[in-house]
Amino acid sequence: MNPLDQFAFVMVRPLRAGNIGAAARALKNMGIADMRLVAPAAKDDLAELAMAVHARDLLERARVFDDLPSALADCTLTVGTTCRPGPYRDAVVAIRSAAPDLIAASPSNRIAIIFGPEDSGLSNEDLKLCNRLITIPTAPVYPSLNLAQAVVVIAYELMSAADIGRTLPASDPFAPAGEVEAMMARLADALSTIGFLSDENSDHMMFALRELLGRSGLRPRELDILNGIARQIRWFATGGRETAAAKLEAGRKLR
Repeated sequence: MNPLDQFAFVMVRPLRAGNIGAAARALKNMGIADMRLVAPAAKDDLAELAMAVHARDLLERARVFDDLPSALADCTLTVGTTCRPGPYRDAVVAIRSAAPDLIAASPSNRIAIIFGPEDSGLSNEDLKLCNRLITIPTAPVYPSLNLAQAVVVIAYELMSAADIGRTLPASDPFAPAGEVEAMMARLADALSTIGFLSDENSDHMMFALRELLGRSGLRPRELDILNGIARQIRWFATGGRETAAAKLEAGRKLR
């Protein structure tokens, strides 16, 4: 069973249709399909559809309720979101800490994640219906997040805790050390040919280049490019310049 199928994201009295659409997109990005709206101020607005983009299907399936108790009727664990202190808000937990416990509880519970209106958040009456409270840590100077931003952060943390995100392709292995050393020797020879390296600074400059390229980690394709650069530099400096100039004058490509 996919743990995220057990989560319902409930938006209470959302004010702006665009935020509803953006929240739908965020949920689809993170693989959550159950979106519920409680007494939305705006519904079926063009802004919703525009912000939802390819999550229009999720938006169209969203259920609308007159009040919060009705929206939570089938849920056994209710989790409110808040960004401010106050009555009923003392037991708040950061979402990253709470997410593993919520995922662990999902096989046997329908879990509601509840968001308040954009201007005021959940009221104290709303919070009385919440078993737990979570928050997204933010900078104290401006702690309030846009509704869709809060939705995507919390949905992402749940997806990460469930270890469900798409698998990224494995990166190419780095180039073998012997091939890198051969390229460095080829590059040093080319740079000496054009006078960039001298007897006084060659070791120092090559050490700096080796350190720079070592930090980035060279893969075979990148090694081929650097080898090509070194060969072209040496060719240009040892007679290739005249050949290149003649080709350009004749309107031909250099390569």
